[in-house]
Amino acid sequence: GDEEADAANNILYVETGTGRAFKRKKKDAGEKAMPTDRVSDADKNLKSFLDLIASLTASSFIFCQGLLGGISLLLFYLQVNQDERSFMRVYSPIAADGQKAFVFLSTVSMVAAFDKWTKDQMAGWHLRGGYLQALDAMIIITYSLCFVFTLLCVPLEDVMHSSHLRVREWYRWELSAQFNERYSTWSVMHAIRCVFGILGWVFSAWETRNYLNNAPNKPMHDIYEKLYGKTVQK
Repeated sequence: GDEEADAANNILYVETGTGRAFKRKKKDAGEKAMPTDRVSDADKNLKSFLDLIASLTASSFIFCQGLLGGISLLLFYLQVNQDERSFMRVYSPIAADGQKAFVFLSTVSMVAAFDKWTKDQMAGWHLRGGYLQALDAMIIITYSLCFVFTLLCVPLEDVMHSSHLRVREWYRWELSAQFNERYSTWSVMHAIRCVFGILGWVFSAWETRNYLNNAPNKPMHDIYEKLYGKTVQK
C-alpha cells in the first residue's frame, strides 16, 4: 500500500496543449507538488474580503438612496406647505448644500440602481422574471430622472444662494419678472426631482432584503445551484 501511494505521489498530470486532455508524467527529482492548500487558503481569504467589500458597497448604496428619499420628502413638504417667498427664505441659505447633496446622492443612487440590475440579472431575476426586471428598470428611470432634474435646478440655486450671501433678506425685495419666471420653472423642476427621489426610494425599499442578501457571492452560488442543479466550484 505504501509503495502504491509513493508511486501515485510521483505522478503529475500535464495539459497536452490542446486544452482538452491531460497526460501523465513522472516527477523529476527536484520537482515538488504545488502548494494546493496554501493557494486554497489564499483564495478563501480573497473571496471573504471581496464579499465584505461587496456587502459594504451594497449597504452604502442603500443608505444613500434612503438619505436622498428623506431629503426629497422633507424639501417637498416644505415647498408645498409654504408660499414662494417663505420657501425662498428657508431654502436660499442652504441652496448650495442642497444642490451638492442632490447631485452626489442622485449620482450614487443611479449607480446603485444599475448595480442592482446587474446583480439581479446574474441571479436569474430570482425566478421572478419580468416582474423584477420591470421593477429594476423603474428604479433606474426614477433615479436617472432625479439626477437630470437636479442638474437643471443648479443655475437658479446658484443665484438664490449668492443673493442670500449678499443680502440676507433679498426675498423681501421686488423681484424682476424674469426672475419670477425662472423661479416658477425651478419650482416645478425641484418638485419633480423630489418626487422621483421619493419614488426611487419606495421602489428600492421594495427589494432591499434581496438586494442586501445578494451583495456577497455566496447567495449567488446558491441561486445558481437552484437554477441549474449544480454547485459552483468554490
